[in-house]
Amino acid sequence: MGIFVILDMPVTTRCAPIEMNVMTKENFNLQKNLREAKTSYQAEQLGRAKDICLAIIQRFPRHLEANNLLAKLCHALGNDEEGLFYVRGAYEASSLSSENLTIYFDILNKVLQKKQYVLLESASIWLTKVIPRDGNAWNYLGVAYIEQGKFLDAHNALMKAANLLPKNPQILNNLGNSLISLDRYAEAIIVLRRALIITPSLVVALNNLGNAFKFIGNTAGAIDSISEAITLAPDLAYLRSNLGLAYLAQGTCELAIQNFNKALDLEPDLFQVYPNLIDALRQSGRVQDAIVCSELALKLYDNFPEIWASYGYALQQANHLDAAIQAFIKAMSFKDDLQSSFNRRIFTSLLFCVNYQPDLTAEAIYSAYQEFDQRFCLPYKASWQVFTNAPTPTKRLKIGYVTSSFYDQVCKYFLIPLLEKHDKSVVEVFAYANPPFEDATTAQYKSIVEHWVPTNMLTDDELAERIRADGIDILVDVAGHTNDNRLPVFARKPAPVSLHWLEYGYTTGLSAIDYYLTDKASVTDNCAHLFSEKIHCLDGPAYTYRPDTPIPELSLLPADKTGIITFGSLSRSVRINHKVVKLWAAILDAMPNSRLIINSGDFKDPKVQDEMASRFTRYGIERSRLDIGFNTPSWEVLKHIDIGLDCFPHNSGTTLLETLYMGVPFITLLGRPTVGRIGASVLTGLGREEWISYSEEEYAQKALMLAHDIDGLRKLRKNLRQEMETSPVMNEPAFARSVEKAYREMWKTYCEEQKP
Repeated sequence: MGIFVILDMPVTTRCAPIEMNVMTKENFNLQKNLREAKTSYQAEQLGRAKDICLAIIQRFPRHLEANNLLAKLCHALGNDEEGLFYVRGAYEASSLSSENLTIYFDILNKVLQKKQYVLLESASIWLTKVIPRDGNAWNYLGVAYIEQGKFLDAHNALMKAANLLPKNPQILNNLGNSLISLDRYAEAIIVLRRALIITPSLVVALNNLGNAFKFIGNTAGAIDSISEAITLAPDLAYLRSNLGLAYLAQGTCELAIQNFNKALDLEPDLFQVYPNLIDALRQSGRVQDAIVCSELALKLYDNFPEIWASYGYALQQANHLDAAIQAFIKAMSFKDDLQSSFNRRIFTSLLFCVNYQPDLTAEAIYSAYQEFDQRFCLPYKASWQVFTNAPTPTKRLKIGYVTSSFYDQVCKYFLIPLLEKHDKSVVEVFAYANPPFEDATTAQYKSIVEHWVPTNMLTDDELAERIRADGIDILVDVAGHTNDNRLPVFARKPAPVSLHWLEYGYTTGLSAIDYYLTDKASVTDNCAHLFSEKIHCLDGPAYTYRPDTPIPELSLLPADKTGIITFGSLSRSVRINHKVVKLWAAILDAMPNSRLIINSGDFKDPKVQDEMASRFTRYGIERSRLDIGFNTPSWEVLKHIDIGLDCFPHNSGTTLLETLYMGVPFITLLGRPTVGRIGASVLTGLGREEWISYSEEEYAQKALMLAHDIDGLRKLRKNLRQEMETSPVMNEPAFARSVEKAYREMWKTYCEEQKP
C-alpha cells in the first residue's frame, strides 16, 4: 500500500451522532442497512442514504461499499471534499478499484469545473502518491498548478504525465500551455504540434499554438492557427478574443477590435476581453473611445484590476495624468501579492506618469522610485552572490547591454553608433536582447556585437545566472522603466558593476545599480539625492546621434513661403501640460502673425486633437492657428516648422535632434535633472547654449527673438545640419572613447574596493 494523505474532514461530518436506533456493533445488521442505503440512493433519497452509510462506517470505518456509496452520495450532493475523503476511506479498506477510481476522477472533474484549484491540487497530490504510474493523475495535478500560477510545478507534473501517456493529446496540450506560461515558446510549439499530429482538430491545442506563435512574433502563424480553431468551434468566445490579441500584436487594430466585440457578442460576461478592447482602441488612435469603453466596463466589473490598468493607459495617452495615476493605484490594490509581476508592471506605468506630472517636486517624484525599489527589488539583496571576476584594472572588459530595443526602435539612433565604434581590443560586447520581434535592424545589431544572447525565453533568475556564467564585468541597463525592461535582473546583482544609460532619462531607483551615466549638462551640483545610482558624467555629451537613412533633404524656410512664423513640436501629448500650453499660448498671442504645429502619434484621434486645441482656445488662441495631428515621417512635418518649442518640465527626446538636423532651432527651458535637461544636453553638445532658457519669461523672449530674425532663421536652415555633423553630438568615435573611459574608471573603482 502506497504512502497517502487523508484530508482532515470537519468533525461534525465525521463524528456527528446519527438519529437511528442505537445498537452495538454485534447486533447491527450490516447487510440490511447497506441494502436500505442503496435503495434510498436509487430512490434519490440522498440524505437518508447518507445517514445510513454514516451509521455503517461509524461501526465499520473501512467498509468498502459504504465508503464508495458515501463518495457517490457526496458527489451527488455537491460535497466534493467530503466525497474525496470517502474514496480514500475505500482505499484504506482495500485498494483503488476501478469503481472508486472512477468516482474519484468524476469528483476531480467537478472540482475543476468549480475552479476549486487548491482542493484539486491536494486531491491530485494524494492520487499521484497512490497511483504514481497513472498519467491522468499527474495531468490533473499539472492543471491545478497551472490555474494557480505555479507554472514550474505544472511543467514538472505534466512532463511526468506526458512520459507516462506520450500519445495523449490533451496532456501534450496542457504541457504546451505550461511551457507558454514559462515563456518557453519554442518548446511549446514543438509539443503542441505533437498534440495536433495526433488530433488535428484539437481546438485548445490550435488556440495555444496560436498564442505561442504570437509570443515569438509570428503573428501570421498565430492568426492562421487560431482562425483554424474558430472554423472548428465558431461559438467559442475566447478564441475570438485570442484572435483579437494576435491582430493587436500585428498592429492590425481594427481587426482586433472587431474580434474583441465578436467575443463579447458571443459571451457578454467574458470581462477579460475589456482590457484588450480598450488597448486596441487606444493603439488605433481612438483614445477617447478607449476611455468611454473603460468607464462602461468599470460600471460592470469595477473589481477587475486589468480593466483599471487599461483605463490608466488610456488616460495617460490622453494626458489626464492625475486620473491615470489614480487608476494605476486602484489597479494595484486588488493583488494580494504586492510583489506580483502585474503590480510591478503597473507601478512602472505609475512612475512614468509621475515623471511627467508638472506640479510635483523632484523629491516627491524620487520617493516613488524609492518605493519601487523597496517593494520589488530590495528583497533580492539577501541572495546576492560573490563575484568570481578577476579584479584586474587593465583587463579587457566584458560589457553586457540589456534591452528590448534591439530592433527598429528609437534607441538605434544612439545605440548602434556606440556598439559599432567600440574598441574591441578594450571591450568585449554582449547583447542580452529581448526585442518583441526581429527585423533588419536586429540583424544589424547582431553583426556588430560579439555575443548575441536572446533572452525572451529566460526568466529573470535564468538571465541573471547566464550573465554570471558569461563573466560580465559591467552590465548596462538601456531600458530604465520602459516596457519589457529587465530591471528585476539587475535587482539580483548579476555583475560586479552595473549602470543605467540612454532610454527613459531618469534614475531607475534601484539601489542595486551602481551608476547613472550622463553628461554634465543633464545634472546639477546638488542633485545626488534624487538618484539611487552614483552619477558619472562623460567628458562630452550623454549620447551621439546618427540620423536615419536615407538622409532627408533640407527645405526652404517655411516663413518665406507662408509669410508667417510657424512654431512646432513633435512631442507626445503627455509632455504638453498646462504650464506648456499657457506659455506657448502667450508666445502665439505676442506674435499674431504665427501658428503652431503639434504633431505626434498621440494625436491620431480627432477628439484628442479637439481636446488639446480647447486648452489653447481658453487663452484666446483661435483654432485656425493650430495644426494638431499626426503625420509621418517626422522629416515631412519639420519641413513646415520654422522654430521648435521644447516641452517642460519633462523635455522632448529624439525629436529635438531630428529638429536640429532639419535646420530648425529650438528653445528649451532648464528643469529638474535629468528629464528636464535633455534639451540643454543636446544644445550644449551642439554648442548652442544661447537657446537654453532659465525661466518661462526668458523662454518666450528667446522664441520671439528668433521669430523676428528671418535672416538668421534662413542661415540656420541652411547651415545647422553641417554645424551639427561637426559637433560632439555626432562625433561617434569620440563618444565611444568617452564611454570606454567611463567604464574603465568604474571598473578601477571596483577593483580598488576588492583590495583587503
